[in-house]
Amino acid sequence: MPKATFYNLNEEKREKIEKALKKEFSRNTFEKASISNIIEEANIPRGSFYQYFEDKDDALKYIIGNFLNDEKKQIKKLLIEHDGDIFYTTLDLYSYFIDRSYNETEVKLFQNIINKLRNENVNIYKDIKRSEFTKIKNMDKDNCCINTSQLNIQNEDDIEYMLRILTCILRAEIIDVMHKKVSKEERKRSII
Repeated sequence: MPKATFYNLNEEKREKIEKALKKEFSRNTFEKASISNIIEEANIPRGSFYQYFEDKDDALKYIIGNFLNDEKKQIKKLLIEHDGDIFYTTLDLYSYFIDRSYNETEVKLFQNIINKLRNENVNIYKDIKRSEFTKIKNMDKDNCCINTSQLNIQNEDDIEYMLRILTCILRAEIIDVMHKKVSKEERKRSII
């Protein structure tokens, strides 16, 4: 993750660097991505890059971390909007991902990240940690939890299994429709 000097930058400069990172990692595979292109796009000296990040891998981890944090915020927002209804939350999350899939830069960035992780034999889907599901289950600190009143839930493990199943269905649908040449509306209807 970035060094403290990165977080000490003003927000505008951090956003400019993040935009340059996303642009370079979406245009090129990780192996072909160039720190020179990043520093040129961000308009920073080469030495500054290394004051902010250990290396290119560290910069990519920052982008991945931001992506995951954005997704967690979206899940939390949707759970609140739907009073904890995990099924409506899943449907709206699907729509959210479909909308994002029409941003070519984001799609290329996501594909390049997945390819990088595959090349390192990291299975991000298999390695979903139980703690991540626990965090989703226990968002009640902020009035944001899964409403189990209408579900046939016997124990905490049942919630985790249900979340895993919904995650697998959502992931498979998103991957499937991203490869089809159909309209956004047709994509959204495909899961309903």
